[in-house]
Amino acid sequence: MRIGIIGGGNGGLALGAILIRNGHSVNLWNRSEDRMRPILKADNTIEVNDEGNEYCAKFENIRWGYPISLSEPDIIFVITPSIAHEDLGRKIPGHISSKIPIVLMPGRTYGSYAFLKNAQLVDSSFTSLCIETQTLLHACRAQGNRVMIYGTKKNAKYAALQEIPLTVRELMSSLLPQMEYCESYFEVALNNVGAFFHPIPTILNSGWIESGSVFKHYIQGISPRIADYIQRMDDEKGLICSQLGVKHVSLVDWLRTEYAAVGNSLYDCLQSVKAYQEITSAPSLDHRYVYDDLPTGLVPIYKTALALDVKVPTIEAFLKFACSFLGKDYIAAGRDFPKEYDKRKFPRY
Repeated sequence: MRIGIIGGGNGGLALGAILIRNGHSVNLWNRSEDRMRPILKADNTIEVNDEGNEYCAKFENIRWGYPISLSEPDIIFVITPSIAHEDLGRKIPGHISSKIPIVLMPGRTYGSYAFLKNAQLVDSSFTSLCIETQTLLHACRAQGNRVMIYGTKKNAKYAALQEIPLTVRELMSSLLPQMEYCESYFEVALNNVGAFFHPIPTILNSGWIESGSVFKHYIQGISPRIADYIQRMDDEKGLICSQLGVKHVSLVDWLRTEYAAVGNSLYDCLQSVKAYQEITSAPSLDHRYVYDDLPTGLVPIYKTALALDVKVPTIEAFLKFACSFLGKDYIAAGRDFPKEYDKRKFPRY
């Protein structure tokens, strides 16, 4: 199978390594050349440590810069910061066939809606099937041409604004058996764990981060008090899901399903996840955990609550504090609840 990956960061390289190891031809595109240089120097090869299992994986082609070029793959995975979805939506039409399914991994909240809305501003006839996943498949980090995969989720849901054809669902299953199709777009879009696990502990640990301290993001950065605070926000997200009539996957249940976490509280469950043990904190507040996960994650969840008149006082208080503290109006800049929502379903594209 011919696979295209847009994004040469942690997740893109990890997914590429898995697909190459399984016998697929993978082409990689990245916005800038700098990130690609160590891999190009190694003859398109990355060195992988997948939970202690070491091997090498070689990309068929590596390209960078605009226009985007991926040699007509069978499917494309977009693994970039989610704030890039809008820009990619404007840049892809005319360079990639509308017949190729595009998978945003992850979409965060309303990623496929944001992507298609921007694509159709450029080309109203653009009709690519745009899928979004609930989360990145791997807990991973990359440096140079080395990739560390700390853990792989057992089950990751995906959905789209329109019904996904059986042929595409079979393709997804054959490539990544961990992926599970979900008919409810809202269930995938709103149960976005990164919106809670990333920006909240990062901002609340800003003193340590700005002092240059390095700590374990999930294990040390999410203390019992911070875990309880995140849990209250997750409970409020449950009210939003209830109002929409979609399943709320609590953070605790998600950890138990994806990582076999154990414990009665969110804090205990996080402490038990092996894949999180070595993941370190953000080096600064100018990090995707903040500038990405706020406007594409927690903000659209909050705006959904506003649109549905659901009270979410803890989420609201945190977002207003974060905007004031960081000196940037992430609420205004973040994604909106889709205006086309008619209380039944999204329009078909």
